[in-house]
This record gives sequence, structure tokens and C-alpha cells, in this order.
Amino acid sequence: MKKLFLLLLFAFSFGLTWAQGGSSEVHPTPHPYPEKFFHLNPRGSLNNSFLKFERGGEACVAFLGGSITEMRGWHNSLMEYFTTRFPKTKFRFVEAGIASMGSTPHAFRLVQDVLSKGKVDLLFFEAAVNDEGNEFSPLEQIRGVEGVVRHVWNNDPETDIILMHFINEFSPERAAQGQQPDAIFNHERVANHYAIPSINLEQEIGERILDGQLTWAEFGGVHPSPLGHQYYTATMVRLMETMWSRVKGGDTVSPHHIPTKQLDDYSYTDGEFIDIREAQLGQGWSLNPAWHPQDGVPTRQGFVDVPMLETTQSGAKLTLDFEGRAIGICCVAGPCAGILEYSIDRLPFKTLDTFIHWSGGLYIPWVYMFETELKSGIHKLTLRMSKDHNEKSTGTACQIRNFVVNRSKPE
Repeated sequence: MKKLFLLLLFAFSFGLTWAQGGSSEVHPTPHPYPEKFFHLNPRGSLNNSFLKFERGGEACVAFLGGSITEMRGWHNSLMEYFTTRFPKTKFRFVEAGIASMGSTPHAFRLVQDVLSKGKVDLLFFEAAVNDEGNEFSPLEQIRGVEGVVRHVWNNDPETDIILMHFINEFSPERAAQGQQPDAIFNHERVANHYAIPSINLEQEIGERILDGQLTWAEFGGVHPSPLGHQYYTATMVRLMETMWSRVKGGDTVSPHHIPTKQLDDYSYTDGEFIDIREAQLGQGWSLNPAWHPQDGVPTRQGFVDVPMLETTQSGAKLTLDFEGRAIGICCVAGPCAGILEYSIDRLPFKTLDTFIHWSGGLYIPWVYMFETELKSGIHKLTLRMSKDHNEKSTGTACQIRNFVVNRSKPE
């Protein structure tokens, strides 16, 4: 217990070493840590990561999520924690946070941003805040989270996974009644089905505020202050230390059990990017090798000064041959975002308005799915720009970073 207390104290206080500005007041170590905030028994195992970290050598920890993962905070503290906790191990860290992205985008960028970096021993995964804020449907939330989990384990069943649910807003009524966002409920369905440890930080922070341990302003809101990140870090450390304390002398690294039955047959379990250069461009579309906006509107890291397919003309058309069961685009939806017309295999065209309520002030990264329940095989996507556009949009533009495809077959 003394060792666990010292580790928790380290995790909570470390954030002060990288905090810039603000008060230097050291808050007391959070107390207590009710186990109701994370599932410990019998939900899953973290044995593999502990055994690999303890024996030394090389190991990898990856962080997949949105802006709360991208910003300096909890994941930086955990990187320091791991290197201190396991001094014999040389850690490689994969920092794969991208602002604004939820579980569906994560499922399709998983290969490029995480799995392509090499073997992963422990994956931290969060998407509840953006899944709720971006208003992705419950079906998409299931398909995205299950897609990530199953893809990771199909790639390497020894990888340990921790799923976190960060707090999106503080509602006294919701916290007092023990309510949780639908996104957390849907993510928990996946965690339960695959026996993955999870941490409900939405519930923890809400109840701590009700208990008077801190205020919402002190915590820092959706994008936490250094203090807020310390709360997140300390709870993650407690989860790991508690589960690692169960490892026995005779335990060995073993594959996680992958249920035969998926929660949804069309989950994005084999999501990938398709390079935009594979499209056949008609008049009005062009490949910009280093796209950046001309209007001074902000962008997101990774979605500026990179190759983009772009059009600003109504009637512009392109086609793409692909193999898979779902097809969509990863694009930036900015002030001029237009209405796309799309057809699969020459069926009647459907329309999709790519302008969203953030588009007016940001080229926001977004994944739009055209069709998600196709038969396995070769298909053709035809995409053209409508002459119409959203009344709030200033044009008929589209900038495509990648096409996204789910190559999986029914299991």
C-alpha cells in the first residue's frame, strides 16, 4: 500500500512540473478513489503489459484520442510515470491524439497513426467526448469503438487496452443522479463485450465537484487545467497498479480472447485510409500537394500543408474503385463546405451536406460515411459537387485528405 500511495502521489503531483502560468498551489492527493469509477473485477486483464514492462527491454505505449489526448497533459504525465516505474524498460510512445476526432475517425486512422508504428503493448483509447459533442449516432459509436478494439486484437491479441471516458460538461443534476452520456453507455457496451478495463472519469470528476473537492473552473473544463490532468493521471495509475497487483508468479503473456460474435456485423474492424491518388479525377477536381486555406481560417494539425483533393466548382466529378463493405471520406469541413452527391455502383445519387456548425470558423477534420453496409467485393464510388449549398456556407468546396474504407468481411 505504501508503494501504491507513493506512485499515486507522484502521478498527481508531476503535472506541476510542466504547468505553465497559473497558480503553483499544490492540491492534496485526491481521496478516496472509489472503485466504482473503473471496472476492476472481473473486467479483463492488464497482465501482458505488466509482464513485458517488468522484464525490461523495449516496450510501446500508445495514446489514441481527440484533443484531450493531443494536448499536453495526462499522457505526458503517464510517459514520465512509465519511465520512472519501469527503469529497466526502454519505452517507445505513440502520441496519436488529433483534435475533433471521435471513434469513427479513429477506426479508420488506426493503421496509419498507430499500428504502422510497430508492436503496441498497451493502448489508451478515448473518444466519448467527441462522440457526444459531434453527435455521432449510437450505431456509429458502437461501430467505431468496436472497430478499434477488434482491429487492434486481430493485429496483435497480446495488446492490453484501457478505455477512458473523459468529462464533456459538468451537470450537477446529471452527476447527482448518476446519469451518463449515451456515448459512454455505448462505449461501455463494447468494453463489456470484449472484457476491457475502463475508467468513467466523467462520473468521478462530477462527483468530486459535488463533494466540494474542486470546482469546475479549477478542473479546467472539457480541456482540463494541469490540475484536471493530474486527477485523470492519478486515477489511471490507480487502475493499472490495482490490476497489476493481481499478476502472479506463474503468469505468462497470453492472447486476449476475441469473441466470435461482434456487437455489430458492420463495425469498422478493418478500417483503413485509401490514398487520394487512387481516385480518377474529372474536370473541376485537382490534387493540391500542400493544401492550406487562403482565407486565414484556422486548421488542425495534420490537415494543413498536406496533399488534398480539392474542388470549388459545382458539377466537379471523380470516381474511385475500392474493395470493401463501407466507404467514406476524411476531409476538412470549412466555411465553403458544399453538398456532395454520391453514388455507389451507378445507383441513384444521394446527397450529403458537409457544412457543420463548426465550419464557419474552422476547417474541421471530419469523416463522412457514404455507405456502411455494402456486400464484400469491388465497388465504384462516383462523387460530384452539387450546385446547391447550405445557406450558411459561402461556396461549393470540398477538400479530401483520404478516402476511408472498411475492408472487413462478415465473421
